[in-house]
Amino acid sequence: MMSETPKQHLSLFSLFYYAAKGLANWGLLILVFMPAQNALTDLHLNVLMVVSGLLGLIIGWGLLKFYFFTFQISDEMITINSGILIKRHTHIPYGRIQTIQRNQWFFLKPLHLEQLKIETAGHDSHRPEVVLPVVAETVRQQIEQKRAAIKSPLTQPQSTSPSETITPVSATAATDRQSYRINTHDLNIFALTSFGFLPLLGILFAIYGKLQDYLPQHLLNTVTNELVSQSILIIALVVGFLVMIAIIGSYLSLIQKYYQFTLTAQPGQLKTYRGLFQRSSITIPLDRIQALKIKQNVLRQWAKLATIQALAASSAGDDDKGNDMIILPVIKTRELFDRLHQFVTWVPTAQIQLNQLPKRHHYYFIRNAILIALVPVIGCLYFLKLWGLLSLPLLIIAFFLGWYAANNVGWQIHQKLLIMQTGSLFTRTEFIVPKKNVQSFSLDQSIWMARKSLAHIRVNVRHGNHNEQISVRYLPLKDAQMIFEWLKIRN
Repeated sequence: MMSETPKQHLSLFSLFYYAAKGLANWGLLILVFMPAQNALTDLHLNVLMVVSGLLGLIIGWGLLKFYFFTFQISDEMITINSGILIKRHTHIPYGRIQTIQRNQWFFLKPLHLEQLKIETAGHDSHRPEVVLPVVAETVRQQIEQKRAAIKSPLTQPQSTSPSETITPVSATAATDRQSYRINTHDLNIFALTSFGFLPLLGILFAIYGKLQDYLPQHLLNTVTNELVSQSILIIALVVGFLVMIAIIGSYLSLIQKYYQFTLTAQPGQLKTYRGLFQRSSITIPLDRIQALKIKQNVLRQWAKLATIQALAASSAGDDDKGNDMIILPVIKTRELFDRLHQFVTWVPTAQIQLNQLPKRHHYYFIRNAILIALVPVIGCLYFLKLWGLLSLPLLIIAFFLGWYAANNVGWQIHQKLLIMQTGSLFTRTEFIVPKKNVQSFSLDQSIWMARKSLAHIRVNVRHGNHNEQISVRYLPLKDAQMIFEWLKIRN
């Protein structure tokens, strides 16, 4: 019975987790009080005492959370007991567990500790239903053994060594054609062809803007006058240096994130491992995969490389990619479908030729992109006068964005699959959607499109715990109607 199952506490290292989470949630208050020293002095309060008091409250609250958080592992379910003022008891039968995500920082590996995230089929949150911040690896092993026993009650679960860590399975567990491991060359190409440096570059310029509020004004004036007096070449070198830092930062970030990435096919599920400083593992049932997404930015199109992600009815995945689960980070396009079919059998074994927009329809994408770009351009011309002319290159960029989007639109019906391709921000995305996974669909047509015999086709599939809408725009009406009628036949 559940009452006979002993309660277990988290590892003491969870105290650091709660402290860090508390600082992230309430640290803003500390930043607010720091510059308000004069106001606190007027109230006869010492800023150091106020900050120390806030830190004490954060640490004390974390200690209480740790003390009141316990879990029980029985033969039928895992029970989570939490809450300080309001007690909460969460019962999760092993048969309801959909995914188990494990994260292990490098400093936890020698201690055989890890973080567990458990998701069930019925929850509707954007986060996993249960998070065990830091527990022993044996906890995960117990859960997996009891979960396996529930699924196969006649099969005695194999014992697992307590020293087992998050490492890829051996070749005896899966054949070479059922496993994939990224090599150093492909990982380097993957990192070098990423556009991830652009957000990082924006952060660097934002940091520069903030520095102006803290650096002495005379120093800023000196630096500014020095830059103005120099040639355009020197200024270009400074900007180039910042761009190089952003590229190197993006490259190193992806290298450590997908270090030794491994995908393994197991009965009814896929399992991934990745990471240098934080070794992460995600297990997801195949029947939770709603669609596949093949992405290529323009650099990877030239290099003939692609990234494959899964749209799953699960929150397990990459947080920075909208919970998309990376299946193959980088693979050559000529072997993409043959390799992918080994893990997801409903995928075609070869590239399917897609229908493309007639050239005359490209105008609509280019027109829309230019109209959007005109908004900031007109604003710059109105408020900045002559300097606003510097915004005119946005119209050229918009032209090529529209041309790229139109040139990469595609669609096709293949057996019981709907294949839809779109282009946006110099990135081509191809969706492969099984017909049975389409939640809803629509054919949209404005009165102006009706005159031109054009239509948009929109398909909705479940993605995480929300909806993913896939749209192919400005199709010839007969093609849109063909897809619509095909989707109406539910078989």
